[in-house]
Amino acid sequence: CAEQWQECWCRGTVRWGNGDNWHEIKQKRKGEELQVKCSVTKLPDVAPGDAGKHCQCGVEAGSDYHKSLNPGLLHGGSSGSSAGAHLATSCEKLEAGAKDGDWGASMWEASEAFCSPSWETSGKGTKAGSRAIAKDKLRDMMLSWVDGRFVGNYERFFDASGWAPRGFLNYYAGPPGGKHTKMTEELVKSVHLFSKEPIVVFHFGLATPTSWTAKRFPQLVLMHAMPIPTGAQRSFNFNKFRAMILSRVRIGVQLDSDQFVAPGVDAIFPRTEQEITKDYAFPILPVHFLDRSPKDLGAYWARYCPKDNCRWQTTRWGHAHPTWTFWALPFLGRWLRRNFRDEWLPALKDGQMSALRVVNIPEDEDLLNVGTWEEGGTKQWCKFDMPDPTEFETLLAAHAGQQKCETGMCGNVVQDASYNKIGVAKVFYTGHHAVDPPVTKKYVERIGRKFWRQGL
Repeated sequence: CAEQWQECWCRGTVRWGNGDNWHEIKQKRKGEELQVKCSVTKLPDVAPGDAGKHCQCGVEAGSDYHKSLNPGLLHGGSSGSSAGAHLATSCEKLEAGAKDGDWGASMWEASEAFCSPSWETSGKGTKAGSRAIAKDKLRDMMLSWVDGRFVGNYERFFDASGWAPRGFLNYYAGPPGGKHTKMTEELVKSVHLFSKEPIVVFHFGLATPTSWTAKRFPQLVLMHAMPIPTGAQRSFNFNKFRAMILSRVRIGVQLDSDQFVAPGVDAIFPRTEQEITKDYAFPILPVHFLDRSPKDLGAYWARYCPKDNCRWQTTRWGHAHPTWTFWALPFLGRWLRRNFRDEWLPALKDGQMSALRVVNIPEDEDLLNVGTWEEGGTKQWCKFDMPDPTEFETLLAAHAGQQKCETGMCGNVVQDASYNKIGVAKVFYTGHHAVDPPVTKKYVERIGRKFWRQGL
């Protein structure tokens, strides 16, 4: 349920400890959800000096709660399923699928380093470092399951080879009744209101809401995968890379849980297909509203901007809401591999580009930007992910057919000296920083009412 120092949410008895030493926390009434801080500061130290202490959750087999659990946690990495869950990806499936057209080949190129024992001796990558994640764990992280309640939705959107033409992609973890889950639900609702495409939600936690059903959300495909091992000391947000790879959508639009979509959002899919090709095989990020520079923290600035001269930075800082096609999967796999294996980028340009340890790139956004610069990517989207829901007041104040912004936040995103000297255009396709679910719900409802009554 949770490692030491983390919280365990469980609808059953929780036990804390390791090996033969356990302390039990029982429910006061059946069905009660326990929230337990798995820490010696809150619970008895039943195994002094044991760094492996953790919490486990007791589950009644066959219950609705059992059906909502992540199969990756139930099986500890085996390819079995539980409560009707369907195994969607595994190393065996991905290798066999390499023959399924360009997308299958791209998928295997992205995942081979995580799966194949012979890859280590192939000479395709640099030596793994001391902080590399164990090989068996890398292989486990290529497993994913379709939630048993959503197999029907999966079969409608995905073909027999396990691929969907298009889809939104989200990843999250959190207790079923928690804030992050509620944020994710509002995102899913907005997709059902304003899009015809499916949304694939990758869950990396313990359990999902029992109220999420295929009847309620016919465009939702709920997937499960194992979390990154706690001892790996990697950001949760690198699960974004994993979800993008494992989703197997040929054209994808990634959405964080603190986003919602708005009318017209489906226009991103054909534009993504046009721009991300065999000849430009990188994900594309929207421009960030902040223009980050060597003045900001980051071990990578010395490589791309030596002495504050950003001669090897090829784009403005991008926001980690990427779009991609299957052509970009090798890029995603390559950079996730470099981080998870603790590889180094060697010094280049006669030492002017200093060596960089990839594990020191701490977050998904940093890694997406660094990867783009390192490989010479030049494309960015305009600001289609509005920085805050309040930006939509500008759209809501406008009338149908209005050609010029007259009220609200009419200015462009702030300019920068190198790439966007007059600023960056805004398009109201998604809202970001939607961190208050009731507020998000109200904005989505207001946008919907105006769209259906007057147009936008």
